[in-house]
This record gives sequence, C-alpha cells and structure tokens, in this order.
Amino acid sequence: MAASYASGRTHKVSATDTSARLVSGLRPTGHLQLGHYQSVIRRWTELQYHHDAYFLVADWNALAVSGHAPHEIEQYSWAMVIDCLACGVNPKVATLFIQSWVPELTDVHMILASVTPKAWLERLPSYRELVAGLGEQQGASFAMLGAPLMQAADILALRGEVVPAGPEQRAHVEFTREVARRFNHRYGRDAGFEEQAERAIARLGKKSGRLYREWREDYQEEGDLEAFERARGLLAETSKLNRNQQERLLGYLEGGGRRILGEPEHWQGEVEPLLGMELKTHKAAREDAIFLRSGRDDIAACVREMPTDPARVRRKDPGDPQRCPLWTLHESFTPASDRQWAEEGCRDASIGCLDCKGCLIEHVDAALTPIRERAEALEGEHGKVRTMMTEGAERARDTVRDTLDELRRVIGLTYR
Repeated sequence: MAASYASGRTHKVSATDTSARLVSGLRPTGHLQLGHYQSVIRRWTELQYHHDAYFLVADWNALAVSGHAPHEIEQYSWAMVIDCLACGVNPKVATLFIQSWVPELTDVHMILASVTPKAWLERLPSYRELVAGLGEQQGASFAMLGAPLMQAADILALRGEVVPAGPEQRAHVEFTREVARRFNHRYGRDAGFEEQAERAIARLGKKSGRLYREWREDYQEEGDLEAFERARGLLAETSKLNRNQQERLLGYLEGGGRRILGEPEHWQGEVEPLLGMELKTHKAAREDAIFLRSGRDDIAACVREMPTDPARVRRKDPGDPQRCPLWTLHESFTPASDRQWAEEGCRDASIGCLDCKGCLIEHVDAALTPIRERAEALEGEHGKVRTMMTEGAERARDTVRDTLDELRRVIGLTYR
C-alpha cells in the first residue's frame, strides 16, 4: 500500500489502555464453531471489561462475500447474536449490534469510497483469495471488491482505536489506516487551519497552552514520544475544548492537518487459531466440525476423527504433544493437572491417543454445556434479544452520526 500521505498517528495505542475504543466484528456466514469461540468470542468477553468496546455482526459484509441468500444471513445473524450472548458478551457493558441496523455506516462507506483508489482494494490479499476461489462462470462482484472498505468504514465511523484480529487481518487494518490518512490529507487542512489551531491553544489557558506548545516542539523537533503522549493526554483530559478543537490540535501536534479520522492499531494478542479447527464458513465446514451448540456425541465424534502426532504409529510409540493438533485444544480447555497427565503420557507412551481424546472430550463438553444451555434459553426470548440489538444499534448510531456529520461538513455536503 502506497504511503504517500501524511504520516498520521505515530504513537501506539496499547491493548491494555482502557480509554481506547475497540471495534471488532464477525461475518454471519454460518454457525459459530469452537475456533471462533477461542480466537474471537472468548477474547471479546474479556476485552469488553477493559475497553469501550463495539462488537458488530457484519451482515452486509457477509452478503458481499459469502454467496449466501439474504434469508440465510438473517438466520445466521440471529444465531450469532444468541451465541455471543450465551458466551458472555454483555450488552450492558459492550455495544453489540447488527451492522445493517446502523444505516449511517453505508453513508460513511460511500464517502470513503470517493477517496479510495480501486488499486488499493485489488491488492488486498483477501480480495485476491476471494477471486481465486470463484468458479470460471462466476465473476467478482462490486460488493466483493468493496467489502474491505466496508470493514474500514465500520472501524473509522465508530472511531475505533484498537482492532483485535489475527495476523491475516493485519493488511486490512493497515488499509484502514491508509484510507484515514488519505482522507485527512485531502480534507484536514482547511483554510486558516493554523490560525484556528492557535485560537484553540489559547482556549486551553496560559499554563496548559504553554505545556502543549513545549511538548509539541519537543515531539516535532526531537521525536520525543513521551512529550507526544503528554500533549495527547492533556487534550483528552481538558474540558475547555470541543471535539472539533481537540482533533484539530491532535493534527497540529502530529504535524499534519486536523485529524478528522483516527488511525486504528492492530492488536493480535496472544491467542492463535486452534490447529485443526480453522475458522471455516458453514458452507465449507466439514460435517465433523464442533459448533458452540454441539452436543456431547457430536463433540466426541469430531475429536475421535481428529489426526494426532504422525510419529505415533503404534500405541507404544512415544509422541510429542507440540506436533499434535489436539494439543492446542488441550491448552485451551483442559485444566493444568489433566494437561500434564496427557503431555507426560504422550511423551512416555503410557497412554494412547484414544485416552488423550477421551480426556479432551470431557473438558470441551464441560466448557460448551453452559453455553449450549444459555443459548437454548435465549432462543425462547426473541423479543428480549431483539430489544438488546435495537438498543445496541441506537448506541452505535449515536456514535456514527457524529462521525458522518463531521465528514459531510468537511467535504461540503451539509445542504444547510
């Protein structure tokens, strides 16, 4: 991706920064599997208490890339909402909503599309993979090409600062940052930018204004990141500026124009996808996949069919848990004492693979049973679930409306 625009934010937002807004989403292209729980949903349930978190069910995005009929996407969306709630996503703490219920997101998408080169989208690995997977008679749709920009619009419209995602999503987050830089470069330095920035500094008061100027100089002339963070903190804490003035002084601090759109940070975290439990869509999933609502028999059937360490050809052959696809599941679901038993038994061949799998089946079922029971209860409370989604969408709309109003103002489409 060409980086020919203003460098934008040069500091890092920590994933442990509780003031940082977090945005994450999943496409409802099938029923949630065990891999989704470990790599995404369980992280949501932890992160929601440490961030201003927005979690979206990306139904428009699913329509763009999945090939599913709209009525299937609606069914999968409701199932995903229920699964998220059953896993512990708390709508009183985090904002959980369905993407298409926030129509302003499509407006933001359209505005950003006007500044995004088509070549940027065509170079993204995800788009190339989608096109490569199409049949000879099926061409790529406009929606497929624009899906990454739709994702970027969600993040930027919600003012996301932290995006928890796997390494395969790093290119998408960097693309989002590039879109923000390009927009800021085009619309951020309006007439009289510096004069308005100086007036905003004066509003800070004599002492705070002096500190801001000193820290800005230290950052711009010496690259002092500590000075940058102090100046940023001063702007975040002051009650003397409106949001417009704060964003203008952030841009002035960074050395560019007013920062209309922020640049989110990619955060991979410590959880990797489970070996043997790839995040496949329902359409492509094998019949032996473990879903969040799978019963014990289905769990057992799937685990028993999973491959193990290829070096253990016979029962008496010692194995290496690090080479076994089951081991990442043990690390996620098996208590330490049983995990030690399985590891030692594998290495000295005192237990067989079926013994190891039996232990794993017990613990996976124990983890999924309460989720399954809560999901079954929520299935009978559709009105309550719908109310939660309505409230979540309204909270998201409040945030997105502010962003949309700002974007329309800076591009000159207010019609006042």
